[in-house]
Amino acid sequence: MHPITSSVLFFSAALSSAAAAGPVVCLDFEDLAPGSVYHIGDTFTTGGINAEVFPHAGDAQANIDVYGLAGTGNEMYPNNVAVEFDATTPGYGHAIRAKFDYWEGGGINVMEVNGSVISFPNFFDFGPLNGTTWTTALGSVTINVTELATTGAFEGTVELVGDIKSLRVGGQELLIDNVCFEFEDSGNGNGDCCEGDANQDGQVNFQDLISVINNWGSQCP
Repeated sequence: MHPITSSVLFFSAALSSAAAAGPVVCLDFEDLAPGSVYHIGDTFTTGGINAEVFPHAGDAQANIDVYGLAGTGNEMYPNNVAVEFDATTPGYGHAIRAKFDYWEGGGINVMEVNGSVISFPNFFDFGPLNGTTWTTALGSVTINVTELATTGAFEGTVELVGDIKSLRVGGQELLIDNVCFEFEDSGNGNGDCCEGDANQDGQVNFQDLISVINNWGSQCP
């Protein structure tokens, strides 16, 4: 009986982990032509996400080009502007997690989540935001930052956890890349996600274990 119990526990854990993952939409800006320029008030779509340019610390523009600082290939340089990404564009509802890679060389940054301003302890450094929680119109959002100091700059990754409808990021000497939004798994497709429901019949039971066993090792498209 012991091996059966262990197997059931193992497959239950596998079900829980698999069900928790939802769609992820990432923007690497490779679908935008190098040298593209977006001015205040301009709207554009990248990676299936709608974006709009807003004023910040001056009247400049958002540039797309290969800088080799925040990521690889095309990166976004919001030069004295802020760019707002609409996480609801793909049709999955609000994101539950967002992240972006950055390189920061100075100046004043800005970040807003769901229209609520995130106040920087230091104007140009994301690092001190690590572990902080902020109130937004859709509830609390927690920020996690992984950062390294480089010569005259900082580089790292910002992760935001919570209900996210929109994310606005801007700066002066700031580059960003790999902006990703993760969404909740829709489960059975009707919006009532039930964690562990492998066969999506609206119930978590022994049939879900059978479904996992029968499909173990198969490749998902």
